[in-house]
Amino acid sequence: MAFVGQDHVGVTGKGGRADRTGQRAAARGWIGLLARAPALGVVVDLLSSRLYVVRGDSMTPSLQPGNQLLVSRAAYAASRPSRGDVVIVRGPGNTVARYLKRVVGQPGEEVRILDGALLIDGARMNEPYLGGLPASVGMGDSAWELGPDEYFVLGDNRLRSIDSREYGPVGARLIVGKAWFRYWPLQSWGAIG
Repeated sequence: MAFVGQDHVGVTGKGGRADRTGQRAAARGWIGLLARAPALGVVVDLLSSRLYVVRGDSMTPSLQPGNQLLVSRAAYAASRPSRGDVVIVRGPGNTVARYLKRVVGQPGEEVRILDGALLIDGARMNEPYLGGLPASVGMGDSAWELGPDEYFVLGDNRLRSIDSREYGPVGARLIVGKAWFRYWPLQSWGAIG
């Protein structure tokens, strides 16, 4: 018999005792579901992914020309791009061109490049993925205020990258997907982070 009170919901067995067997079975079902959830996420990513080949060296040292990637088109269906995500972006004003870039600025932030350093809302960013390359070149001072649906994307190899410094912030609608896995070459096989 099921009963509902103001503060609780429960199930009674024979004689009014809680049916522990049913509770254990329900708990095992939930644990099994939660254990399989990451695998389900990987399956969804695989089914929604497209294959991309890295062209050019704007993302070195993180990604090399010829690397082959899986890009999830469903990655941002229920979430937004995070700082550090490697994404495929449609070229502004050009629906055919696709660029591989890293998200460094998020909606509502101020992105500033000052004397070669990347600053987000006035704080200098730590960018370990640059592998010793300079954060930016030159001694200039440039700043961008990001709108509620805009991202600032940069290539890791700032000397060789055409990115938001040149064409400005990109709207979320221009982000095609998240690069999440490198499958070639085999010695570099693994998650992109």
